[in-house]
Parts: sequence; structure tokens; C-alpha cells
Amino acid sequence: MSAPRATWRPTPWLTGGLAIALAAGALPLVPLAVSAARDVPALAVELASPRAAVLLLHTILLAGLVALISGVIGTGLGVLIGKTDLPLRMPLAGVLTFPLFLPPYVLALGWFSVLGSDGLLAAALGPGAAFRFFFGLGGAVLVLTTAYTPIAAHLVRIALRSIDPTLEEAARLSFRWPRVVWRIDLPLVRPAVGLAILLAFILVVGELGVPAYVRYPVFSTEVFTQFAAFLNIRAAVAMSLPLALLVLAGLGVERYLLRDRVRFSSAARAITTATIPLGTWRAPAGALAWAYAGITVILPLVGLVVRAGGGATYAAALAGAGASLIRTVWMAAAAATTMVILGLLVGYLVERHRRSRHDALDTLLLLLFAAPGTVLGVGLILFWNRPGLAWVYGSALIIVVGWIGHFTPLAARVAGIGLGSLAPGVEEAARLAGVRWERVLFRVLVPLCRPALAGAWFLAFVFCLRDLDLAVTIYPPGAETLPVRVYTLMANSSEAVTAALSLVMVGLTAVVLVGAWIGLAALRAGSRAWG
Repeated sequence: MSAPRATWRPTPWLTGGLAIALAAGALPLVPLAVSAARDVPALAVELASPRAAVLLLHTILLAGLVALISGVIGTGLGVLIGKTDLPLRMPLAGVLTFPLFLPPYVLALGWFSVLGSDGLLAAALGPGAAFRFFFGLGGAVLVLTTAYTPIAAHLVRIALRSIDPTLEEAARLSFRWPRVVWRIDLPLVRPAVGLAILLAFILVVGELGVPAYVRYPVFSTEVFTQFAAFLNIRAAVAMSLPLALLVLAGLGVERYLLRDRVRFSSAARAITTATIPLGTWRAPAGALAWAYAGITVILPLVGLVVRAGGGATYAAALAGAGASLIRTVWMAAAAATTMVILGLLVGYLVERHRRSRHDALDTLLLLLFAAPGTVLGVGLILFWNRPGLAWVYGSALIIVVGWIGHFTPLAARVAGIGLGSLAPGVEEAARLAGVRWERVLFRVLVPLCRPALAGAWFLAFVFCLRDLDLAVTIYPPGAETLPVRVYTLMANSSEAVTAALSLVMVGLTAVVLVGAWIGLAALRAGSRAWG
């Protein structure tokens, strides 16, 4: 008997969601490409200049160093947290992960409050103890390594939990744990380490705040300077092209060299893996790991607390930035809600609409997420700065649209993971019974994917909350977000007020993450009870 297909029509919903996501993120890149194609000779002159060569060297050097160092440190931390009986592993993982959700330039402010000429180190040991290297490549590498090391740590931790434990059990019959880790575990997680290095490289390539703060010129700072300071669109477009090529090269490596090799088991949480007993090394290893967390995460935040001073400073900071704080929260909430809806539809299109995964579409979505915020911002302005569109271009809506275009792929990936963990028989049974597709989506799939969708919402919200590169490029008067407010205060206000407002942002991020942890734990418990 033929299945009743008249009611099973997911295509209009899925293509509609994809069209909205691409209109927000991909369509603004078209004017950028058109502008580049119209003036190829002038762009070639810009790109052949000695300045462009220096910027290319600086960009690759910074991204390469951060990617490699964070990959090495993150691999070690991932093994310790994911494989050993290190004391207080989960709290340590939480502390080490926290910088990933903060605007990196806030970490730069914290490090400067420790290493600067009037920082904690100079106050304790004298002015000669100040680190002169902070303004330049060294400071940028230090800050961004702190920010992106958690990527490698978590990918390695998840990859270790996806390893078939029988492989380790067989090796343990002949070898001790150090050799098992070196000969079995590390080779198996090597693709995950490569993916972490690649992700860090792509993220650093597009970073604006930290290089600008430590005065280390790279392509992203040049794009912003040419566009925002000099209104030189041609130069901004020219400096955007190498950034785009670097990102495309990175995505090519992910698509053709890593994607088929990186496999995380969907049942990794349920797999019982052997734990390496550290024995007499347990206390020293724990002390070393916590010392790293204390120096790289806690110490910079303490420096900000000392720099901020008393309550009057916080009152002054909030008095001038209260509107920015409220605006940022509602804009991020609106964008995150839209992204979860679009991400659910796009994630379904990638993971479940065909018998095989839609890898080409997934790569296109990753391109939107990996695109530097400054480049996407220039494209948004070129696209929306037209007669009759001032209601978008001249309001906070332009930032919300930019966030949706930039971060919907992140929500789609998380939603797709949740959808991919479900058995396809659920939809097949509903289709054969003649149930409408949208009813199955909202009454069956959404309840089953509640933890993944909630995680996608919180992740999208936090990424909007921390965004500087895109928002500072496109924000109209009266629509500055909290990160933009902090960034502008660095040049126009006292260091104490800037530190206080940075700590407000840190506190807001911490509250959101704690709420996300509690909410996701409750949803998982409810899903287990319901299932």
C-alpha cells in the first residue's frame, strides 16, 4: 500500500528556514563580491602593497601560534579531565571553559591589569616586573590562547569517550597506561585535535578586539580601520579578501581532510570508559592543572576586580551603560529565539531530509559562522544602506539580522546533533499513518530534542552576548551593545569604570551559563523520565 504523501510536505518549511538564514548571512556577502569584481585592478594594487604583506604575515603568525599552542595545551587538559582520576575534574573543566564565552578583549583587559606597568605584578614586585611584551604579538597570543584552549580540551575529552573501550582493554594486557595513551588513544583522537587547531585558527583570523587592544595590526583591524575610521570602502573590501581566502582554505581542510575522520559517538555519554589512576601523581597533577586555571582564568579576573575598586565605580559604569545592558539582553534573546527556530529547520534539512547527510549545505553554513565579523559587517552595510531600508540599517534590527546570519549555523549544528540521535522510525511511522509533517515536528521531534534545542538557544544567546567584531562594525547611533560600550570606554573613560563594566559583563555571562546548566540538567532529567 502506498504511503499517504499528501500530508508529508516538509520541503516548504525547510526551504523557507534555509532561505531566511541565507538571506541574513549569505546575501550581504554578494555586494561585497560585486564590489570586488568591479575594481579588480585597484584591489590588486592594494593587495600587492608592502602593508598587505605585513598584515598577511601577522595574521597567519598570530592564528598559527594560537592554534598550535592551544591545541597542545588543550590536548593535555582534555586527557587529564576526560581520562584520569584528576581531583575536581568537572569544576576544573568549568573554570577552564569560562573564557570561551567571554569577549576575548575582556580577557585582554584582565591580563593588562595583571601584567601592565601599574598591574598586580608591578605592584607586588616593583615596576621592573611589568611585561613589556604584552603590547604586540606576545600579548595577543597569551590572551587568545587562554580564550580558545577549551575548544581542544573539550573535543579531545569527547573523542576519548567515543573510543571503543575494548581497544584499551586489549592493549592493557601488554602495556601500561602511559603507552596505551601514547600508542592507542592519542592517534585515535588526532583528527579531533586537528579540528580544534583548525577551529582556533579560523576564529583567530577574524578576531578584532584583542589585536586592536594590544596594537598588533592584522587584516581584521585593517578592515575595521579603513571602513569605520576612513570610510574607504575599496580598501576595506581589499583587506577583506585575504581574510575570506584564509577562512575558505580552513573550511576546505575541514571538508576534505577532517570531516570523514572526526567521528564522535552519539552514545559517548553512555559509554563506560576506563579511568587512568594517577596514583602518587594525582595530587601534583591536580595542583598543576588548577595552577594553570588560576593563572590563566582567575588571576586576570582578580586583576579586573582590583582595578575596578569600590561600589561607586560600578554605579558609575551602570549609570552610563544600563541602556546598553538591557538592549543587549533583549536583542540577544530575540536573535537566539529566531536562530533556534531556523536552526531546527536547517538542522533537519542537513541531517534528516535525505537518506545521507547534506554535507555541501553544512559546509556553506559553516562558512557563514566562520566569516570574520568585520567582513560580514561591511557586507551588511553595503546591502542594507539603501533608500527605504533605514528602518533596518538605522536601528538595532541591523545587529539582530547580522547575528542571525552569523550564528544560525551554530544553532543548526547543535539542533542537528539532537535530531541525528533520534531513530528515523519515528518519522517513518508518522508518514505511513498520514500525519502532517509539521505536527510530527512540533509534537514529537521538538519534545524529544528539548535539551539540544535549549542548548542551542543558550549557546546562541551567549555568542550574541559576547560579539564585538560584527556589532562594532555595524551598530547605528543609539544601538550600541554592551561589548561595544566596553570597547569604546577603553579610549574614552577611566580604567576603573572600564574594568567595572567588564566585570558586569563577566557576571552576566556567568549567570546565563549557570542558568543554562541548571535548565539543561532539568530538561535531560525530564527527557529520561518521559522516554
